[in-house]
Amino acid sequence: MGVASVSLGKIIEKMNTIEKAQAVFVTDVAGKKIDWEMIFQFNLDNEDPFFVETKERKAKLVAGTASDAEIVMSGDNNAIVRICEGKGDFTHAISREQITVEKGKVMDVIRLTRAITIVLKTK
Repeated sequence: MGVASVSLGKIIEKMNTIEKAQAVFVTDVAGKKIDWEMIFQFNLDNEDPFFVETKERKAKLVAGTASDAEIVMSGDNNAIVRICEGKGDFTHAISREQITVEKGKVMDVIRLTRAITIVLKTK
């Protein structure tokens, strides 16, 4: 595992223990709460591929490539490290072209940013 996957893994461990962060993975559809299930594939410079899967309000980091990822991102692994340190977010990394969303919606990436931000503020 590379530095970005290790950094993100630590955030995800905490994320799974913070109810407010888990609530980010719930969508209200016509008054009914639906768990948001999503796979984020990371193909970063200087790192082996890994993905983050959200399911049942929990996230897990897995080494490798998910063939059915809804979001695929590539770019500078240090951008992910900075995000995990609270020194930026996906919006800035995307606008500065440090991270590229090759597949999927940027709004879904922003939702992941919200969960990470909650974890960082809970320290």
